[in-house]
Amino acid sequence: MEHIMQFYEESDDWLGYPTRVHVSTDETLNDVNPLFVTATQQKGVASWELPLLVQTRKWALFFTNMARTLCPHDAGPNIEIENRPMIHVTTSNPQNVTVTIKLRRVTDFYVEVNKPLTLNVTPSTPKYYYFSFDKNPWNVTSGVHNVNRLNYTIPKSVVLMIDSDDEVCATVSIQNNSCPVFDNENDALYKGYHLTMTTKGGITLTQSMYPSGFYIVFIVKESDDECTGNIETTPFNQNRLKNFTFRVVPTISYKEYVVGALVTLALLGAVAALVLLAVLLPNNCKCSEEVIIIEEEPIIQASTSGVSASASGERSGEQSGERSDPAGAGDMPAATNGDSDVVEEVVEEDEWSRFNPLTVHRLTRAPPETLARRSDRYFWGALTVAVVYSLPVVQLLFTYQMMVVQTGNQDLCYYNFLCAHPLGFLSDFNHVYSNIGYVVLGVIFLAQVRHRQLKSRKQPQDMGIPQHFGLLYSMGLGLVMEGLLSASYHLCPNKMNFQFDSSFMYVIAVLVMIKLYQNRHSDIIPNAHTTFMVIAVVMTICLFGILFPSVYFSVAFTMMHLLTCFLLTVNIYYAGEFTMEWSSLRRGWSRVRRRGLRALRPAHALRAALIALANLANWSLAIYSATTHNKDLARQLLAILMGNAIMYTLFYVAMKLVHKERIAVHTWMYFVLTHVAWFYALKLFLDSKTKWSETPASSRRHNAACSALELFDSHDEWHVASATAMFLSFNLLLTLDDLTVDTPRENLKTF
Repeated sequence: MEHIMQFYEESDDWLGYPTRVHVSTDETLNDVNPLFVTATQQKGVASWELPLLVQTRKWALFFTNMARTLCPHDAGPNIEIENRPMIHVTTSNPQNVTVTIKLRRVTDFYVEVNKPLTLNVTPSTPKYYYFSFDKNPWNVTSGVHNVNRLNYTIPKSVVLMIDSDDEVCATVSIQNNSCPVFDNENDALYKGYHLTMTTKGGITLTQSMYPSGFYIVFIVKESDDECTGNIETTPFNQNRLKNFTFRVVPTISYKEYVVGALVTLALLGAVAALVLLAVLLPNNCKCSEEVIIIEEEPIIQASTSGVSASASGERSGEQSGERSDPAGAGDMPAATNGDSDVVEEVVEEDEWSRFNPLTVHRLTRAPPETLARRSDRYFWGALTVAVVYSLPVVQLLFTYQMMVVQTGNQDLCYYNFLCAHPLGFLSDFNHVYSNIGYVVLGVIFLAQVRHRQLKSRKQPQDMGIPQHFGLLYSMGLGLVMEGLLSASYHLCPNKMNFQFDSSFMYVIAVLVMIKLYQNRHSDIIPNAHTTFMVIAVVMTICLFGILFPSVYFSVAFTMMHLLTCFLLTVNIYYAGEFTMEWSSLRRGWSRVRRRGLRALRPAHALRAALIALANLANWSLAIYSATTHNKDLARQLLAILMGNAIMYTLFYVAMKLVHKERIAVHTWMYFVLTHVAWFYALKLFLDSKTKWSETPASSRRHNAACSALELFDSHDEWHVASATAMFLSFNLLLTLDDLTVDTPRENLKTF
């Protein structure tokens, strides 16, 4: 039997509002003989069935009530002429079925700016609302009751902000004003924009995207699997009722775009001006200093005979133009008169450091041309890596951006949707633009290095710290590329391309540590090919850690981290003069047996204390990472590299003070400003508004409104702050040894 029903209204006051159909049945229905409900409008037909079966992998749930909103502009843009729908009800059930049908007008259908709306939704009762960029939606004349209330200026772009107080997974769809409206979980994926959410969601929409307005469709998903990302452990929530509160707020105007962009450039210009002022002021100082160096012949003593041997060997090495091995036999005392115990005792007392400490001169035997070629390979290697690496990255991410527009899937990209301002083809202009600091300050640093290189040609070759300008150029290039790749990453940030954002951060951290090591070990720094191969291995490990996170990988990574710390500790403490051999263990054990605990006393207490602090920090980070098993390995690796670069800088400064080397005033200024900038940047970095290691719905829970100039959020501020911090760090390294430029290299200690 089929029932066909027509409905009438006692008044036409609410004619301009859509019709919502409510149908409920008794418990006698089953999915074998369901009830079919069809609503026939002037141009369209909508059909549903009861009971509604919600089927998951482990659960099944039946709904015996249903509610659907009919498309309001079925007859055209003027809904005053819309005919009332006809409802058809039919079933094949052999028993009588009780059906209750009710039609009502949706009186809160039209969304106003800055006016919150609250609603409840289940899988069988989706709801949708309409926002118009016109003062009179649907061309309804002012004679219709209450529809002319939207008589205020509508913004050209708006942000839809959605909140919920429960964890039920839902889909929110944005569709244009055309029938039919897809208000079920599967069909909503094929029209407009859609996103998943639990407690928070948002999206920016412009009049150019929807000139006549858009529908906001709320759909509760059948299960929470997609929002949690863990199908096996997600419990099935039989109460699929979800509460929503949403509002539409205007976004910023183009004037505020311009103001935010110009203020950012002004801040970067102020940082650059401060650095240039610090560079120019020392050059205007009308002062001079006369240094008198008196060379004395070393006094030969029985217990320090190795000093004279080393000194004579060094002078002969200088005359012949060949480099002697600082740890070789030339540094060892001659075992004369059969006194082998004296020789052994001298070795045990760390002879190289106690009686004949290494100097920069002894580790700078290669000709300046050789050093320059070795250093330039870093720049050309970095430039090659930058070009080859960046081209496919940019191509891939532009493809992602096009996919977002074409598919409408807002889960592809992990934006801070509550502070993502579109401009042109960019869905998130502010996060792309805020990377300009890396590029601008990187170019300025390259100009500084070039200026310093030209000035250095007038300086004597045997004075001061050897400058490897290729390394400095590589650092400046790395800063520029960090900005370009980070901007590309923010075209569509997600789990599969996060390494693009931090790749050159790894490069910069490694180059900073090599530059510091090069200052005092000019001849024994690793070559460019080895360095970039190590960086490639690090990035490969990071990739596998992102794609295949597990406890086993975390343990293996922690072991590699601690082993690397041990090797670097030995190398830095012994200034590169210790070789890892099996005989070293035998000699160490022999010394402990003879001298007991005294053998463990470090020859350089302060150096050992500083290295111990660095090891303590690394061990703490390694233990924390191993116990928490953080899936965000990229950030963990970045924290390790950048943290060690900062600690090595502090170690270098401390050792300069220990050896009574003066540091320029402008360098101290860089030192203070650098650490202030890094602490501020770290605070912003930890205040993450998105987390690609989680599902898109879980990541949206961290989204927040803009916090600076109504254009930028904390991550944009992190871009500017970290660019400033790295720029100041580079200037700190650039000027750290300025006051040693007139000091002979024989007087500069190695550490």
